Amino acid sequence: MKRLEIDYSLGAMDALVSLARYNFVIRTMQDKQLKVLDFGCGSGYGTRVLREKFASVKSYDEYPDGYAPDDIDVITDLSLLQAGEFDVITNFEVIEHMDGPAQEKMMDTLAALLNANGTLFISTVRKMDPPPTQNRLETHIKELTFEELYEICHRRFRNVYTFGQIDQTITTFYKENCYHNVFICTGKRA
Repeated sequence: MKRLEIDYSLGAMDALVSLARYNFVIRTMQDKQLKVLDFGCGSGYGTRVLREKFASVKSYDEYPDGYAPDDIDVITDLSLLQAGEFDVITNFEVIEHMDGPAQEKMMDTLAALLNANGTLFISTVRKMDPPPTQNRLETHIKELTFEELYEICHRRFRNVYTFGQIDQTITTFYKENCYHNVFICTGKRA
């Protein structure tokens, strides 16, 4: 009999929480022929998950430190992506690493890259003051409240469906009880 051996660590827990967002996309979007972009793909773990379901998945990120993930091709030049090219875009845990003007610019870019019927999945940590970890204090430039994220999405999309995430569970939790906000945006505004 095969046994599941688990070495618990905080890093492993973080991985499960992050992977849950990609699995949420897979459970929500049923058409395997959708063109998907993992925007802000980091090390590419989410891209690998998306590729198990969708036939066409591209990855985009910027690596000022010269990092390059193994076994996936990452587009690092935004001009190589075409307006209206994608049916689905994931943007998980990216927006909080930017200042306000850069957040607005990225959201405009995401909306432009989606086709008219496209769907954006976006997530960020729930803003807490003070930030609960040293990492958040050092690497998060501008965290957003639920209301701020809703507003930045609603300016670009007619429909913003809001979810909260606690550990691996994404559901319609009360916003103050969740650790991450996970939104689905559709109905791109002209």
